[in-house]
Amino acid sequence: MKPYSTIFYTCFFLMSLTVLTQKTPTVIHMDQPHNENMNRSRLKNNFIYLNEDHLVKVKNLIENKNPFFTEAYKSLIDQANKELVKSPNPVTNKNQIPPSGDKHDYMSIAPYRWPNPNTPDGSPWIVKDGEINPMTRGNDTDKVRLSEMFGALDNLSMAYFFSEDITYANKAKAIIKTWFIDDETKVNPNINYGPGIPGEVEGRRAGMIEWSNISTVVTTIQLLESNKVFNTTEMKVLNTWLMDYYTWVKTNKMGIENDNGTQNHSTNFDYQLVGPARYLGLDSEAITRLEDAKTKRIAVQITPDGKQPNELGRTKSVHYCSMNLRIMAFVAEMGIPLGVDLWNYSTSDGRSMKKAFEYLKPFVEGKEKWQYKQITEGGAEKAIEVQMKPLFSIASTIFNEELINESVLDYQNMTYLEKLQYPPLSKIN
Repeated sequence: MKPYSTIFYTCFFLMSLTVLTQKTPTVIHMDQPHNENMNRSRLKNNFIYLNEDHLVKVKNLIENKNPFFTEAYKSLIDQANKELVKSPNPVTNKNQIPPSGDKHDYMSIAPYRWPNPNTPDGSPWIVKDGEINPMTRGNDTDKVRLSEMFGALDNLSMAYFFSEDITYANKAKAIIKTWFIDDETKVNPNINYGPGIPGEVEGRRAGMIEWSNISTVVTTIQLLESNKVFNTTEMKVLNTWLMDYYTWVKTNKMGIENDNGTQNHSTNFDYQLVGPARYLGLDSEAITRLEDAKTKRIAVQITPDGKQPNELGRTKSVHYCSMNLRIMAFVAEMGIPLGVDLWNYSTSDGRSMKKAFEYLKPFVEGKEKWQYKQITEGGAEKAIEVQMKPLFSIASTIFNEELINESVLDYQNMTYLEKLQYPPLSKIN
């Protein structure tokens, strides 16, 4: 056992909270006029992870007071206003020091690992698949603050796009600066220490999935940079960070393990690499990775009858089948402008993304009962409602093809951000 290990897992029995002093900037209300200095027709965007045409359609529908999208927009503004009064919470705020001795390194603990109740010191930690250990979610580690940062940027960037109020852009910039630019607080471009297992291993390949929503960082940078919110020096630092992160993900042994994996971690690995590759101008590398996804992801993860066996075997099978196929759809969407068609790809024995959706369809329609484990979300039936149904609506929008009858109301349980970013086809056509 490594010297730091005893402290490493003992500290998680003594979780503490940090109260941050917060400044309160202006809060924007639905009826507040747009910034007069902003020209509505000139707010530029050119997204990699999102479809610009869909966003513009939604924006126009909001302006025309379409009730479906106006309600989602109101929820977005309400949440974005809450983000305005929060202080950035960087990795340097955590109570514990990573094994490297550098608080700038991201650190997390495996969520499904628990102290062993049969040993005095709790080691070796045991697995409870699908059951999140609350000790892994406190201020001692970075998982929660990372998720909150991604969520804040998602809300603020979209609030800026739809409202064109610079207040949201400035807040998003402050968060980006804290996490990726300022030397005192920025995170190092690696995931060497997430999610570790106390007393066993400092970091694992599973940590990369915790960074899947780096897509929101790329989207925010694209939107803010195209509208001159960042200066040249700031953009140089951001681009260097993203290149360093991209290189780490691609070359680190944990990244290579994910690239050679056979389930959702590998799909998320592609999602994290294709987007930054395109952002950094490495289109040839993005195309190669997308082409490889045909044989390394679709052909490996999906059976000829459409099952995802490595996700069905989990204790949260609805969640993992939905999540994996959703990310696969997002990866396929990024292939469209590069001329790589993952959606229509099929192996000689019929393995394809379409077949995976066909397999799930009768469960979403309520024609068949789910036979696999789902220990959260109130069981399989409820999980299908909140996770699998929205997946069908999102994929229908991405591929411009209704994958299920509208009577199923697959968009009913979409989040407000999903409604705005992946508007149901029936609402925009």
